[in-house]
Amino acid sequence: MRFISNKRFYILMLGFCLSISFLHAQSDTIPRRDERPKKEKPDEKMTLKDRLFWGGNVGAWLGNPTFVDLSPLLGIKITEKFSIGVGGIYNYYSYKYNNYKYSVNFYGARINARYFIYNNIFLQAGVDEINRDNPYSYIPNERIWIQNILVGGGLRYPISDNIYCLATGLWNLNYTRLSPYPNPIIQIGFVGRF
Repeated sequence: MRFISNKRFYILMLGFCLSISFLHAQSDTIPRRDERPKKEKPDEKMTLKDRLFWGGNVGAWLGNPTFVDLSPLLGIKITEKFSIGVGGIYNYYSYKYNNYKYSVNFYGARINARYFIYNNIFLQAGVDEINRDNPYSYIPNERIWIQNILVGGGLRYPISDNIYCLATGLWNLNYTRLSPYPNPIIQIGFVGRF
């Protein structure tokens, strides 16, 4: 059985998000004058529920190698354009070559900040702290912490009134041979409001 490579998977996911956002945009109609949304008054403040959002990345490619990514996120809007989020990270990676099999579990936490420079275009910076095995150590089952400093930007596509698809391109400024993902990093994820 032939599996999709990771680059093709990301391109397919990006195409999926774009097609959903295009269909969503086509279904919107121009509201009549009496149905136009009311503008918020400048002195109105967002409630805590309006500020909170959830999301993250879920992805996988199967075959050889196999990779699974589960990275939930919870965030809060500081302003209309600036938000911060925290979340967990779990990655599984395995590789087989002849009689040799290698597999590893990564886990950790992340914090990131996102600033929208124009409508659905944003800049992002964050830190991932990841715990993984140390394949270069002589101590069996030794695990180490790796810090990844990620910067980049991306696009947000509306899927519905409360759910968005995110396509993000990041660069790891602290890349080492132990980093779990190579540069550049392409992520497809989702964000929603409560």
